[in-house]
Amino acid sequence: MSLTNKSLELICDAKKTVGQVTHELNQSPSFQQAKSAITNTTNSALTADIPNIKLMNFFAVFSLALMLLSTFCPVMNVFGSRMPLNDIAPIWLYIVTIFALCSHLFGFKQLISRGTLFILLLSTSFTVYQEISDVFQATQMFGSVNRKEVIRGIVEGLRYADVGFYMFISSFVLTVIATIKPGYKTNHALWDKLVSK
Repeated sequence: MSLTNKSLELICDAKKTVGQVTHELNQSPSFQQAKSAITNTTNSALTADIPNIKLMNFFAVFSLALMLLSTFCPVMNVFGSRMPLNDIAPIWLYIVTIFALCSHLFGFKQLISRGTLFILLLSTSFTVYQEISDVFQATQMFGSVNRKEVIRGIVEGLRYADVGFYMFISSFVLTVIATIKPGYKTNHALWDKLVSK
């Protein structure tokens, strides 16, 4: 079995595992409680006075919107088959990203918005690390392949990178900058309305 076929098999296995985890997450009571809390907050936001709603923090909003958009664009083009990230991205990652985007857009408390960005970056980094680790483990099945050869293979694999890959890398860097960038704007009037309801 070629390295490409083995990699595709690993991707299929990862997709099945993600599907199972997503199903289990949807069944968990904690997820249902979080979903209920988000629904209550959304309802409070919808009943807030329109003058209290201001759109702000456009840099972070742009980087998060670009990250969401990148998952729907093809990330790899292998043998004419184009694969978008949303085929393997878990649903909870979308939930965290959308919450972070709304939090920045409407000016929730800085601790909440930046904390959500930090969680998003940490979980995304860990997911990428796991994928690279799986590639290293897969190559060990073919005998003693040293790390330099694997890294060279990954670098050569970048030839197959498509527009989604570059968009995702750009949005990830912009999100890191948004996490440490000073000048966050909080909409205190809206936040007071959300907390008081």
